[in-house]
Amino acid sequence: MTDSINSIDLKIAQLNSKKILEKIKDSSLIAVASKGAKLKKDPSLFADIIIVLKEDKKVIILEYNESYFAVCQGRLCGYMNEIWIKNDSSISEFTKSIEKERKLSNGINSNSPSYNSSLKSTKSNNSSYKNKKYQNSRSYYRGPRGGCYYINSKGNKSYVSRSLCN
Repeated sequence: MTDSINSIDLKIAQLNSKKILEKIKDSSLIAVASKGAKLKKDPSLFADIIIVLKEDKKVIILEYNESYFAVCQGRLCGYMNEIWIKNDSSISEFTKSIEKERKLSNGINSNSPSYNSSLKSTKSNNSSYKNKKYQNSRSYYRGPRGGCYYINSKGNKSYVSRSLCN
């Protein structure tokens, strides 16, 4: 039942994304990138920088993936972190629909019966993973004046915090 609901939600999210993608193809989703924004070759923190914007510029949003937008500015295309894009209603609607679609597609894959059964069989077949119970190897003693200690491996008293004897 939940799988069918998830698949319907995924289809709705895909239709919403298609509407937005059509909006991009028809009128182009345009946003304003802030001064100092870095246009990069790849969607990564350590990617090579193509250009740094010296003023606020309009960019065309092509795609969104994990906090990076695929954008074009003039003749240059690359990736820009979402912190550089000034957020408005169309941008937030675009990112929400992409994230919702991604979550729903991941949810269907992880909740499928074959996935769950493989997890159960792996869990039951793997005997090398056993719950180990650790016992406290130290016995704490309270001295005549209220101090707390234990006997170490050399047979000497080692004093510890009084809270350990409580």
